[in-house]
Amino acid sequence: MATDLSFFRSESAQRLRAQGRAQGVEQGLELGLEQGRAEQAAHSILVVLTGRGIELSASQRAELTATTDLDQLDNWLVQALTVTCAADLFD
Repeated sequence: MATDLSFFRSESAQRLRAQGRAQGVEQGLELGLEQGRAEQAAHSILVVLTGRGIELSASQRAELTATTDLDQLDNWLVQALTVTCAADLFD
């Protein structure tokens, strides 16, 4: 028995696929921008701490670079200006 596949070649199906691709691209771009912002924020925190002579342990550095919550990263950046040791930043 033959299956009618004409729907998959129809103009409507092609339009729906194009819309789906466009939405996927848009979501991917937004995710990429958000990840880039998080990476930049983590880098800024490291620059501030390094400039102040405060070193992070490997686990602290891993926690910082793995964080994607921009609000948390912003808080850490502000705190990085005044903390006296890395432990104070993560408490």
